[in-house]
Amino acid sequence: MHPKPFKTFFSRFINERIVETGLTESQIVFLTVLNEEEGMSLKDMTEMVGVHKSLTTRVVKHLSDMGFVINIAESGKEHAVVLTEKGTKAKETALRALGELFALLLEDLSDDELAAMDQVMTKIRQKMDELSSKDMSS
Repeated sequence: MHPKPFKTFFSRFINERIVETGLTESQIVFLTVLNEEEGMSLKDMTEMVGVHKSLTTRVVKHLSDMGFVINIAESGKEHAVVLTEKGTKAKETALRALGELFALLLEDLSDDELAAMDQVMTKIRQKMDELSSKDMSS
Protein backbone atom coordinates (compact mmCIF):
# COMPACT_ATOMS: atom_id res chain seq x y z
CA MET A 1 0.00 0.00 0.00
CA HIS A 2 1.16 3.46 -0.85
CA PRO A 3 1.28 5.92 2.09
CA LYS A 4 -0.13 8.91 0.13
CA PRO A 5 -3.84 8.00 0.59
CA PHE A 6 -3.28 7.66 4.34
CA LYS A 7 -1.52 11.02 4.56
CA THR A 8 -4.21 12.70 2.45
CA PHE A 9 -7.04 11.26 4.55
CA PHE A 10 -5.26 12.06 7.82
CA SER A 11 -4.53 15.66 6.78
CA ARG A 12 -8.08 16.31 5.54
CA PHE A 13 -9.68 14.77 8.63
CA ILE A 14 -7.51 16.69 11.10
CA ASN A 15 -7.55 19.98 9.17
CA GLU A 16 -11.37 19.95 9.08
CA ARG A 17 -11.46 19.61 12.86
CA ILE A 18 -8.79 22.19 13.72
CA VAL A 19 -9.84 24.89 11.26
CA GLU A 20 -10.94 27.09 14.17
CA THR A 21 -7.31 27.28 15.36
CA GLY A 22 -6.10 28.89 12.13
CA LEU A 23 -3.38 26.25 11.88
CA THR A 24 -2.81 23.18 9.74
CA GLU A 25 -2.07 19.66 10.94
CA SER A 26 1.56 20.08 9.91
CA GLN A 27 1.88 23.14 12.17
CA ILE A 28 -0.15 21.73 15.03
CA VAL A 29 2.22 18.76 15.29
CA PHE A 30 4.72 21.13 16.86
CA LEU A 31 2.21 22.14 19.54
CA THR A 32 1.49 18.52 20.42
CA VAL A 33 5.10 17.88 21.46
CA LEU A 34 5.17 20.84 23.83
CA ASN A 35 4.29 20.62 27.49
CA GLU A 36 2.46 23.63 28.87
CA GLU A 37 4.93 24.12 31.72
CA GLU A 38 8.38 23.16 30.46
CA GLY A 39 10.42 24.98 27.89
CA MET A 40 11.65 22.97 24.92
CA SER A 41 14.70 23.75 22.81
CA LEU A 42 14.39 23.92 19.03
CA LYS A 43 16.83 21.01 18.82
CA ASP A 44 14.64 18.79 21.00
CA MET A 45 11.54 19.84 19.11
CA THR A 46 13.24 19.09 15.78
CA GLU A 47 14.17 15.61 16.97
CA MET A 48 10.70 14.88 18.34
CA VAL A 49 8.87 16.04 15.22
CA GLY A 50 11.47 14.55 12.87
CA VAL A 51 12.00 17.46 10.50
CA HIS A 52 14.89 19.67 9.45
CA LYS A 53 15.90 22.32 11.99
CA SER A 54 15.19 25.15 9.53
CA LEU A 55 11.55 24.03 9.28
CA THR A 56 11.29 23.94 13.08
CA THR A 57 12.69 27.47 13.25
CA ARG A 58 10.18 28.76 10.67
CA VAL A 59 7.18 27.03 12.25
CA VAL A 60 8.08 28.14 15.77
CA LYS A 61 8.47 31.73 14.55
CA HIS A 62 5.05 31.50 12.91
CA LEU A 63 3.50 29.96 16.04
CA SER A 64 5.10 32.70 18.14
CA ASP A 65 3.92 35.47 15.81
CA MET A 66 0.38 34.02 15.99
CA GLY A 67 0.48 33.86 19.82
CA PHE A 68 0.51 30.05 20.23
CA VAL A 69 3.97 29.81 21.84
CA ILE A 70 6.51 32.00 23.56
CA ASN A 71 10.22 31.69 24.16
CA ILE A 72 10.99 31.94 27.87
CA ALA A 73 14.77 31.54 27.53
CA GLU A 74 16.91 34.19 29.16
CA SER A 75 19.29 34.41 26.20
CA GLY A 76 18.20 35.66 22.78
CA LYS A 77 20.11 32.80 21.15
CA GLU A 78 18.58 30.05 23.28
CA HIS A 79 15.07 28.69 23.07
CA ALA A 80 12.81 27.37 25.77
CA VAL A 81 9.51 27.27 23.91
CA VAL A 82 6.27 26.94 25.88
CA LEU A 83 2.62 27.01 24.96
CA THR A 84 0.50 30.04 25.63
CA GLU A 85 -3.14 29.67 26.68
CA LYS A 86 -4.07 29.98 23.00
CA GLY A 87 -1.53 27.27 22.15
CA THR A 88 -2.86 24.99 24.87
CA LYS A 89 -6.41 25.32 23.49
CA ALA A 90 -5.19 24.57 19.95
CA LYS A 91 -3.27 21.54 21.22
CA GLU A 92 -6.36 20.26 23.03
CA THR A 93 -8.43 20.69 19.86
CA ALA A 94 -5.85 18.75 17.87
CA LEU A 95 -5.62 15.96 20.44
CA ARG A 96 -9.41 15.61 20.46
CA ALA A 97 -9.36 15.36 16.65
CA LEU A 98 -6.64 12.70 16.78
CA GLY A 99 -8.58 10.76 19.39
CA GLU A 100 -11.69 10.91 17.24
CA LEU A 101 -9.76 9.75 14.19
CA PHE A 102 -8.21 6.75 15.92
CA ALA A 103 -11.51 5.80 17.55
CA LEU A 104 -13.19 5.78 14.15
CA LEU A 105 -10.38 3.88 12.47
CA LEU A 106 -10.20 1.21 15.15
CA GLU A 107 -13.88 0.82 16.06
CA ASP A 108 -14.43 -2.27 13.87
CA LEU A 109 -11.42 -4.17 15.19
CA SER A 110 -11.89 -6.94 17.73
CA ASP A 111 -9.92 -7.12 20.97
CA ASP A 112 -7.78 -9.87 19.42
CA GLU A 113 -7.08 -7.72 16.35
CA LEU A 114 -6.18 -4.74 18.52
CA ALA A 115 -3.82 -6.91 20.60
CA ALA A 116 -2.19 -8.28 17.44
CA MET A 117 -1.82 -4.76 16.04
CA ASP A 118 -0.24 -3.62 19.30
CA GLN A 119 2.30 -6.46 19.08
CA VAL A 120 3.11 -5.63 15.46
CA MET A 121 3.49 -1.92 16.22
CA THR A 122 5.77 -2.72 19.17
CA LYS A 123 8.00 -4.86 16.93
CA ILE A 124 8.07 -2.15 14.26
CA ARG A 125 9.03 0.46 16.86
CA GLN A 126 11.80 -1.78 18.21
CA LYS A 127 13.14 -2.28 14.70
CA MET A 128 13.03 1.45 14.03
CA ASP A 129 14.93 2.10 17.26
CA GLU A 130 17.47 -0.56 16.31
CA LEU A 131 17.96 0.90 12.84
CA SER A 132 18.20 4.42 14.25
CA SER A 133 20.91 3.27 16.65
CA LYS A 134 22.86 1.75 13.75
CA ASP A 135 22.51 4.98 11.75
CA MET A 136 23.83 7.00 14.67
CA SER A 137 26.87 4.83 15.08
CA SER A 138 27.72 4.78 11.35
